[in-house]
Amino acid sequence: MSMFQEPKRRRLDLFSVLLILVTLGMSFTLAYQVSVYYGVDRISIAKRTPTVSSIGG
Repeated sequence: MSMFQEPKRRRLDLFSVLLILVTLGMSFTLAYQVSVYYGVDRISIAKRTPTVSSIGG
């Protein structure tokens, strides 16, 4: 045995990296959706309602 042996490096756990990336991705997605939803005062889906005569024939 040599005195100058390199210490064994711990390998990076791929499952831990995957969990971190998934958590970060979900956090950014949730933050984006919250900012879009709460960033607008009121979201109007329909500008005008149809007249009564055009509904039901």
